[in-house]
Amino acid sequence: MQTPRTSSPQSSRMRLAAALSLGALLLAGMLLSAQMISDLRRIQTLGTDLAELQDVRYGLLNAEVWVDRLAELLAHKIDTFELTDENRPALKRNIEIALDRILVEVEQYLRRRNASGDTFWERLSGAFRQGVQDFLVDFTELRAQVPAYADGILEEFNRPEARAQLKAQLLAALESAAAATFTATDFAAFNAVLARHGCADASACEPMLRAQADALEDRARSFALGVLLGVAAMYFIAWRERPNLEPEVMAMLTAASLVLLAGGVWTPMIDVAASISELRFEILGEPIVFTNQVLYFQTKSILDVVKVLVDTGAWDMVLVAVLIALFSLVFPTLKVLAGFVYYLDWRGLRANQLVNFFALRSGKWSMADVLVVAMLMAYVGFGGLVESQLAAMAGTGRGLEVITTRGTELRLGFYLFLAFVLASLILSALLEARAGKRVS
Repeated sequence: MQTPRTSSPQSSRMRLAAALSLGALLLAGMLLSAQMISDLRRIQTLGTDLAELQDVRYGLLNAEVWVDRLAELLAHKIDTFELTDENRPALKRNIEIALDRILVEVEQYLRRRNASGDTFWERLSGAFRQGVQDFLVDFTELRAQVPAYADGILEEFNRPEARAQLKAQLLAALESAAAATFTATDFAAFNAVLARHGCADASACEPMLRAQADALEDRARSFALGVLLGVAAMYFIAWRERPNLEPEVMAMLTAASLVLLAGGVWTPMIDVAASISELRFEILGEPIVFTNQVLYFQTKSILDVVKVLVDTGAWDMVLVAVLIALFSLVFPTLKVLAGFVYYLDWRGLRANQLVNFFALRSGKWSMADVLVVAMLMAYVGFGGLVESQLAAMAGTGRGLEVITTRGTELRLGFYLFLAFVLASLILSALLEARAGKRVS
C-alpha cells in the first residue's frame, strides 16, 4: 500500500525550481527544434536542386555537350594547324595515297559501266564510250600528276578562306549527325531550378546553393546540439528525482521525447550519393574534361519515403509505406503517450488493456531501435556499394582518368531519431520505477 508523501517547504521549492527549469528547457528545445527542422528541410531542397544542376544527363550523357566540346576541339585544331617542313612530307604522302586511290576507283568504275550491257547495241555503245574516254582522259598521266595535285591541296589549305570553309562544313556535319542520332535532352527540371533561384546559368547558381546549404547546415547543427543538450539536461534532472516525479514533469519529458521524434521523422536520415568529381581523357591530343557529374542522389526523411511509396499507387508499395509509418511514427508515439497516461493514471486508464499494451508491452512492436540499426546498415551497405562501383568505373578504360567520390552520409535526422530511442528507454525506466514504488 502506498503511503501519502509529505513534503517540506524546502522540498516543494526544489520541485518547483526543477519544474520551472524543465519547462524552460522544453520551451527552448521546441523553438530550436522548429527552426532546426525548417533549416534541414531547406537544406534538403537545396541539395536536391544542386544535384539536379550537376546531373550527369546534362553533362557527360548530353549529346549537345559532346557536339560543343568536339566542335571546339576541331575548330581549335584547324585554326592552329601550321604547315611546316617537318609535317609537310607526311601530309603530302597521305594526300597522294588518297588521290591515287580515288583515280583508280574512278577508272575501274567507268570501265565496268562501259562494259555492261545485255544487248549487242548496248555493248557497242559502251565500247564507243570507252574509246572516247581513253582518247580524252589518260588516267596513267593523271596518276603521275598526283604529287603536283597534293602540293596544290596543301597550299590551298593554308588559305584562311579555305580553312574557314572546311571548319564550317565539318561542324555542320557533326551537328547534323548528332541531331539524327541522339534524342535531345529535356532541360525542363534544370531550367526550373535556375528560375526558382533567379540564376542565369548553372555556373552562377551552384556556388550560391552550396554557400546557402553550408550556412544552414552550420546553424542546424548548432540548433540540434542545443536540442540534444536541453533534452539530456531534462532527463538528468528527472532521473535524480525518480521515482517521485510529479505528473507535470513526466508530461514535459514526454513532450521532449516527441520533439526528438518529430525531428527524426521530418528531416533526412541519410544521403545516398554517387558522383564523378573529374573525368579526363584525350581526343586528337587534346584533353576532354568533365567535372562534378552526379550519377545518383537521394536525401529523404521517413515521411518523404512514405509519401513516395504511397504516390506510386501500387498496393505492395502502399503496404510498405503503411508498415514504415506504423513502426517508425505511430507505434513510438502511442508508446510514449500511453506511458504518460499510465504514469498519471488519468481517469483510471492504467487498468485499460490498450494503455497497458502500449505502455508496457509495445517495445518489441515499435521497432524504433531496429530502425536505427537498419539505417546504420543501410549507410554501411550503400557506402560500400557506391564505393566499389565507382572504383570499378575508375579502373576501366585506357587513357581514361576518373576521380570518383561517394557522398553517402548519415544526417541529423538519424541522430535525432537515435536520441528519441534512448529517451524512450529512459522513460520506460522511469515508468518501471514508478510502477515499482506503487506496488511497494
